[in-house]
Amino acid sequence: MARPQQPDQYVFGFGPDGAVISVAEVERNGRLDPEKIEKDESYRLEAGLVVKTELDDGQSEWTVYADTDGDGRWVELAEGHGPLDLSLFTGAPPPEASLPVTQVLDDDAYVFHFDAAGQVAAVYEVERNGRLTQEDIDRDETWARVNGVVVKTELDDGQIEQTTYADLDGDGVWQSILLPQPASLWDGALTA
Repeated sequence: MARPQQPDQYVFGFGPDGAVISVAEVERNGRLDPEKIEKDESYRLEAGLVVKTELDDGQSEWTVYADTDGDGRWVELAEGHGPLDLSLFTGAPPPEASLPVTQVLDDDAYVFHFDAAGQVAAVYEVERNGRLTQEDIDRDETWARVNGVVVKTELDDGQIEQTTYADLDGDGVWQSILLPQPASLWDGALTA
C-alpha cells in the first residue's frame, strides 16, 4: 500500500518588518535547499499566511502558504491567478439562512470568492490534501448566489443543467446538494 505523499515544506526567513527575506525547501532528509527569490516574485507575511505573488506572461499569479502546526515549516494551501482574497483562508462569512437539504450529492468540495455584490467571482476546488485549486468559469456556465445557496447553470449538449451548492456548517466549504423542492429556490430571487 502506497503512503500518502507528504506535501512540499518550506522554511521562510523574515526581516524585522515581517518581510520574507529568504526561502528554502525542506528536502526529504530534512536539509534545507535555498531557493532564489526571482525579480518577478514577491513574498509577504499577511494575516499569519505567507503570500507569494509573481508575474507570469503578464498575468498575476499567487500562492498561499500556512504553518498550520507552528513548527516553522510551511505548506502550500492554494494557488491561483488574478485578485487574491485572503478571507478565503482566514475565516468564512457568517452562514446565511439554511435550506432543507435532503442529500449531499458527492464528496467534491468548493470554496467560492464573492465580489462586493455578493456574486461568485472565483471558484476553487478543495483537493484531498486540503489545497485549493482555482477552477475556470467557462463561457457556457454561470454561477449565482441565490437565497443562501450557490447555483451553477451550464449548457451541456444543448440541455440546461443546474447544480446547487450549500455551505451546510458555515465553514466556507460548499458541496453540491439535492433540495426537496428546487423550484422554491428561486422564490424571491432578484433578477439582473
